[in-house]
Amino acid sequence: MQKGVFITIYGVNNIGKTTHAKLLCNRLEENGFKTHYLKYPVYDVEPSGSFINKVLRNPEGQKISEDELQLWFVLNRYQFEPELRKSLEDGYIVVAEDYIGTGIAWGMAKGLDESWLESSNKYLLKEDLSILIEGTRDLRAKEKNHVHEQNDALTEKCKQIHSYLAEKYKWNKIHLQDKVQDTSDMIFNIVDEFLKKRYS
Repeated sequence: MQKGVFITIYGVNNIGKTTHAKLLCNRLEENGFKTHYLKYPVYDVEPSGSFINKVLRNPEGQKISEDELQLWFVLNRYQFEPELRKSLEDGYIVVAEDYIGTGIAWGMAKGLDESWLESSNKYLLKEDLSILIEGTRDLRAKEKNHVHEQNDALTEKCKQIHSYLAEKYKWNKIHLQDKVQDTSDMIFNIVDEFLKKRYS
C-alpha cells in the first residue's frame, strides 16, 4: 500500500479555504484517491479543542495571552497527530485547512517572536505540500464574535505574514480567480503534478 500525502491549504479567514479544500478532496476522489478533509484546530479533540473554541468565540474578546493561546493550538495538533499519521499510513491523501503555518502567521501578527513560534511547533509532523490562497476576503462570511475575523486590520497584517511565510517555506501560491472552478483547477493542477512525481 502506498503511503498517503499530507496537503495543507493556507490563507486568512474568509478567503475560501473550506470551499477549495473540499473541492480538492472531491476531485482527488474522482481520480481514484482516498481522501480525508481536515480542519485545524480540531474542535472535538479534548481538552484543547473546546478550550480554543471558547477563546476564539468569546463575545468579550481574547482573555488569555497570545503565547498561551498558541501553545493550546500546538497541543491540539499534537493530540490529533496519531489519527493523522494513521490516515497517512492507510494511504489517504489528507487535505488540511490550516496547520502549523496558520499558528505562526497569527502569532506573529499578534506580536509573538517568529523563532519561538517555529520552535514550539518543530516536533509536529510536517506537511508534504502546502498551498496558500491569496486574494480578497469575502467579508459576508465573517463570523460574529470571532476574535480574528472581526478585526480587519489584524487580518490584513496576518495576510501579509502569510505571504512572507509562503516565500520562506516554499509554499505554492494561488490567487483567487473570479470563478471558483478556475481557482479549483489551479489548485488541482499543483496537486496533480506533485502526486505524479510522488508516485512515479
